[in-house]
Amino acid sequence: MVKLSSTEEENTEFLSSLWDTYKYLILLSLVLLGAGIFGWENWSQNRISNLQDSADMYESFINSLNDDDLDQKVLADQIIKKYPNTLYSDLVTFHLAKISVEEEDLNKAEEHLMWILQRHDSKWGSDFNPIEATARLRLARVLIANDNSNKALEIINESDNMSSSLHEVKGDAEEKLGFYAEAKLSYLKALESNQSQSVEAVLKMKLANLDT
Repeated sequence: MVKLSSTEEENTEFLSSLWDTYKYLILLSLVLLGAGIFGWENWSQNRISNLQDSADMYESFINSLNDDDLDQKVLADQIIKKYPNTLYSDLVTFHLAKISVEEEDLNKAEEHLMWILQRHDSKWGSDFNPIEATARLRLARVLIANDNSNKALEIINESDNMSSSLHEVKGDAEEKLGFYAEAKLSYLKALESNQSQSVEAVLKMKLANLDT
């Protein structure tokens, strides 16, 4: 039998008293810890499964673009309903908006693009969000085409990151409303930040039209 020193005996008695006093709390903590570890592993497995499933659904959607027998809208709606807070839902919604424009259903296209914009608006604060920027630009173009240039200007002016394209579309909206001086300024700003020769030619043509 191993003999304990007085200090060791005191420590043993102290630990024994702690166990008697807090054993249920300690057991509960161990149970919760085990449940937490199991829960984390279970959550991780579910997360991986969801990621794989959403990726497979998006791949099916991409394949449907080259297959007339598959209904793109049905597949897109399934992704949006099942995984609304993913990049995949944004991408298929952009495509639905494109289909709506091709079908000349501009109200539906506006609805799709507004859904994306509202989901991402201010999500990154003042930082540049490419999804938000793309949705804002396309929505403004749809609104102008749908004779709603005032709303297009509202959407554009809410942006914290004005690109050359956004300045150009702002000029288009202002020109439609008869604000020619403002449109000229917007086109000049677009020209300043533009890096494409083809776009530069278009902007110069728009500026020339304002001077006639």
